[in-house]
Amino acid sequence: MFRSIAAALVIWGTLVAFPASAFYIHLHGVVTEHFSGDAMKGVQVRLVKDSVDRETVITSGNGKYELYLERGYDYQVWFYRNDLVTKHVVIDARKVPLFPDVPFYDMDLQMTMFTWIDGFELELYLEPVAKAEYKQSIRNLSWDVDHTSQFQARSQRLMIHYEREVADRARKLALKGTTAKKPRRKRVVDF
Repeated sequence: MFRSIAAALVIWGTLVAFPASAFYIHLHGVVTEHFSGDAMKGVQVRLVKDSVDRETVITSGNGKYELYLERGYDYQVWFYRNDLVTKHVVIDARKVPLFPDVPFYDMDLQMTMFTWIDGFELELYLEPVAKAEYKQSIRNLSWDVDHTSQFQARSQRLMIHYEREVADRARKLALKGTTAKKPRRKRVVDF
């Protein structure tokens, strides 16, 4: 009898200590530098829930971040650091059912960032780089592959021009630096 009471208390204690957790969306990833692939420290990852700032996390030395989202809301996730081009994604979780098939959705989102340069047109990045929404047909929160592939094609074309601009600016600085430091030769005049 004592064992059954003890077992009942253990089961009850487990239920009280660990209540059934609510459904959530686990968004996580690594922020890296576009060209080198190195992890980027100090990038702000800002969560905007139904147009209201909710949370900001900062990437550590390994570039990792982690956020938890709820069903029933529309989200924007912004990636920002003052020397980098700001990027964002849109996640529409409004249609996620009240009781999904699984206890959580896992969304792995890797983001690449690159340095902002004055005078170079980067309006493309005012658009979301990726979009996700709940698809009833597959009963999951999924990335819009068509949007992502179209955006990536446009981004790749822009990055070709960006790399040329960076190279041109570096070349101009190098030329400016070498001519400024170059000693003047004295003309030798023979009589």
